[in-house]
Amino acid sequence: MVSRFRAIYARRDILRLLIRRDLKIKYADSKLGYVWSVLDPLLMAGVYWFVFTQIFQRGGVGREPYLLFLLLGILPWMWANGVIRDSMRALTADAKLVRSSNLSREVWILRIVGSKVMEFFFSLPVLLLFVLLYTREPSLYLLAFPLAVLIQTVFLVGVGLTLAPLSVLFADIKRLLRVVMRVLFYLSPIIYGVRDVQQRAPEWVSTIYVLNPLAGTFDLYRAAFFPDFFAGWTEVVVAAVVSLGFLALGMVVFARFEGRVLKEI
Repeated sequence: MVSRFRAIYARRDILRLLIRRDLKIKYADSKLGYVWSVLDPLLMAGVYWFVFTQIFQRGGVGREPYLLFLLLGILPWMWANGVIRDSMRALTADAKLVRSSNLSREVWILRIVGSKVMEFFFSLPVLLLFVLLYTREPSLYLLAFPLAVLIQTVFLVGVGLTLAPLSVLFADIKRLLRVVMRVLFYLSPIIYGVRDVQQRAPEWVSTIYVLNPLAGTFDLYRAAFFPDFFAGWTEVVVAAVVSLGFLALGMVVFARFEGRVLKEI
């Protein structure tokens, strides 16, 4: 594993090049280009804001301003969803390069995580716009925002390393994951918060719920502007530990199945 990390670090310039290539290709044929990184989560947040404020009563779930509350969950969710979705074809989309190049194959997963985290950063100005619109002052938890990004990055790298080889070897993984992602959306604190779960659900449910690393991570994002709604550092520590567990699992799975994958693609 140490040698793999060294090999990846030695080729970090190529990794940056691949990330830039992905971003250029994504927006090459689009007239709006970068605007889609902002428009997509904004429209999604707008729909949920309309449904849960104008049609249904949320019953005290979340905090006001609810649109800002939603964005702090939807923006990192779009990043996670994009990585998990694209990881399933990370090794097959450029199969010839994966087989023939002497790059560490983990690079092809890292470039997806890297390009998606850049899209996440590109979408942050829309968050800043609503912070200014609602005259919301950030709390000291804003300093922990990079920590949340780091925890989510570790988690997504682990998930990507796990899914990339398994989706090549087992076709049912792709179908199963479509269902899992729909469920995970509602089991992550996007339209509600971790504190809502703690206050409304039985204690055993809350305990199991925070094992989802996105729970503590999203809660830390929100703490920057909703500090009174922060569930606590215990949930963040759990998210970090579980994310490291996913990273270790991903490294083991990828190393174990790499040879079989190269024969399949």
